[in-house]
Formats: sequence, C-alpha cells, structure tokens
Amino acid sequence: MTKTDVEQTERKEEAVELTEEQAEWHRLYEAAAAFKKQGSWKWVSDSEIFGVCNPEDGEVGYCTIMGSNEELFGLAVFRGGEGLESLQDMMLDRDEPYAWLNRQKCIMVTFEDRTELDKQDLAQIKELGFRFRGRNAWPLFRAYDPGLVPWTLDRKQVCFLTNALEQAVELAARCKKDEQLFVPPVSGQLLVRAQQNGEWSEGWCDPEFVLKRPAKYEYSDDAKLTDLVRRIPEKRGQWETDYFFAPVAVQGEAERPYYPRLCLWVDRQTRSAVGFHVAYEGNFEQEFIDHMIQLIEEKGARPQKLIIRSNEGLDLFEKTAQRLKIKIEREPRLVYLEEAQADLFDYFAKHES
Repeated sequence: MTKTDVEQTERKEEAVELTEEQAEWHRLYEAAAAFKKQGSWKWVSDSEIFGVCNPEDGEVGYCTIMGSNEELFGLAVFRGGEGLESLQDMMLDRDEPYAWLNRQKCIMVTFEDRTELDKQDLAQIKELGFRFRGRNAWPLFRAYDPGLVPWTLDRKQVCFLTNALEQAVELAARCKKDEQLFVPPVSGQLLVRAQQNGEWSEGWCDPEFVLKRPAKYEYSDDAKLTDLVRRIPEKRGQWETDYFFAPVAVQGEAERPYYPRLCLWVDRQTRSAVGFHVAYEGNFEQEFIDHMIQLIEEKGARPQKLIIRSNEGLDLFEKTAQRLKIKIEREPRLVYLEEAQADLFDYFAKHES
C-alpha cells in the first residue's frame, strides 16, 4: 500500500466501561490494529503458512497473511485439518469464482473501506471507542464455513483470532530478520505456535489432513433404477455434471442464512444445457439423483457417459451410474459445464440486484 493508503487508527479519550464480552472484542480490535500497523504483508508472502494452536480446545488454526498482492489485506485462520485442506484447494484454484462458497473454513480479519462494513460493525466500533479513517483501514471480522453466509464471530472465535493476530505479529517481526524462519527442517512440516502454562512456544509439526473420504451415495429405490434401464434402453450423449453451492443465499430455520446446492448437467457433444436443479434444506443427494432420472425420462435416452468434475460429485453419482449401466469418469476441468455455471451465476447475480 502507498502512504496515502496507510491510515491512522485513533482511540477515543473518554473512558468506556466494558462488559466481559466487549473487553474480548476490544482486545481483538487492538490486536488487529497492531497487525495492520506492522504491515507484515510487505515481507511475508501469502503462500507462507504457519499454525497457531487454540489454547481453549487445542485446535490448530493454519494462518496466512494476506496483502502481498496489494488487493486484500488481513489474516485468515483456517480451522483444523478440514480448514487446511480448504486453504490448499483454494491456492490451487485461485481463479475459480465463488471458490469460498464451497471450501473456505476459516475466521478472518480483513481491512476494508468503511462502506464495506455493516451497520452492526460500525455500531460496535463506536461502542468500543475506536475510530478508523481512510481506505483499507476498517477491520472486518467474519467466520466462513462452506455453504453458509459469512457471519459474525462467536466469543470462542473472537479469542482465537486475537491469539492468532498476536502470534502473527510476533512471527512476522522475526521473519523480517530471518528469511528462513518458515523453512521447515523436514519438507511439508509447518511451524506451529502453542501455549503451555501461559507461555507461547513453537515447534515443527506435520499438518493435519482429513484423509477419509465420505461413503459413496446409495440410491434407495433399486427397483426404480432397474425399471428405468428396461424402459429406456437407448444411450445418447455425454453429460458433464457436478454440484456446488448457488451464489444466492436463502433464509432457513437457523439464524444464519445458507447457500442452497445446485446441480447442473451439460451435454458435451451438443454443448447445450440438459438441466439443473436447486436443492434446499433436506436430502440433496436423493433430489439430484431423482432429477437426473427425470432428465433421462424427458430425453428418452440415458447418457453414454457421465463426466464428473469433483470427488464429491463422483461419490454421489458413481453407484447410481453403474446401476444404470452408464460409464462414469472424473475430469478436474469441464469446459462446457464451467461456461454454463458462469452463465447461471451471472443470471443469479442480475436477478439478485
């Protein structure tokens, strides 16, 4: 950032009596202000990952300092093995739109313009007695979970992010003097800070990964599948398909809105959409299989092949495709599906605004 982008943070002079929860938030804002003042993104790349162990429950948050690209400034803390996998997936697919909808599992502070904050954020800043001025100066704290709208932090997350920010400042200061700080003695290990008896120390650890894949989906109505093969013997076309979260949130029974899942089918040979289905709260797996059966009946032919983009999609469709005598394979990039997905997302965006 330029000097004009680095704005002043001020603390009001008058004393403010804080509740216990407000005091926790106050410490978080102070930690964020110290992190921003340090400006460690100037010498720490966002590809450097380090861990901070949550003193409350032992969960490791895998941290990345954002800002080296001068687009987004802040700290992201990806929670546990699932969070780390989501971080690495997103690094591999940096250009994928809406990737955070599907994958991101983290708590984050970013530094935004004032217009990016909600009324509740601005009210909290005023209540705690802080003032921020200028571009990329206003701390915004959010929790991200796959399929859910970004949400305000709960008290446990407030304390964890505070610790992570304080440890990030400590490590970044040392990294400025020692460029080899994050270079592991054994390839693949990560530097993790942890608290013992009130004191912080560090060590090299193997990262946690979620290695177990979920069970492949079994469609319950075997007779229906057998009957479909008997009634519709013809095979025609190759369908690219996958499911993902729609970019428009809806309000369910819970307080936090969610993004419904959307499944899309595109004929690779004709390059035209076969159909799509949106699944709200409930058994989305059965809904998507039922809709594929409906599409087969409407077309009067089973596809010769299903080409799936994701492992999750493969787990959903594989057993049903085998019972329908449809070849199935996975390809990580599906050009026609991705074009149709982009068009569909543009449609949602236009009708939301």
